[in-house]
Amino acid sequence: MNYTQLFRNLRESKGLTHDGLAKLVGCHRNTVINVESGRPVKFKTIAELMAKMGYDSNSPETKSIALLWLESISGINLTQEQSSHEAHERIAQYRATEKEAVQLLSELVMREHLTVNQIRTLYYAAEQPEVIAILESIRKLKVEEKNAVNNPAE
Repeated sequence: MNYTQLFRNLRESKGLTHDGLAKLVGCHRNTVINVESGRPVKFKTIAELMAKMGYDSNSPETKSIALLWLESISGINLTQEQSSHEAHERIAQYRATEKEAVQLLSELVMREHLTVNQIRTLYYAAEQPEVIAILESIRKLKVEEKNAVNNPAE
């Protein structure tokens, strides 16, 4: 069973229609339909719908929906022990990489004596992949320009 089927079963077991649940929550009926059709929806939205249906965040129903939703967005079958182990390994690798990145960034900040504004700019760029792509393009153009000056075409 996937989260969409479970959600629909829970909604129907409460005797709620799409419109009924939407009115209860104060959202558009398409929000409920989006959840049940598997369209991309934030889990926060699903949790709010679950709460309005009477399922608190620690209920087995909400936990089941959360696990099934995570499986659907990650593509990892978290209910199988092997998949769960693989997911834990990937998380550990990510955290190790993240720790290394933090260490490198700390060393860079200290070595270059960056100002608060420079650090904020780095933080902004890290959160905006398109900014990094633009910066990489500029850097590439500068390298090409330098090479063209140092090695004129024959």
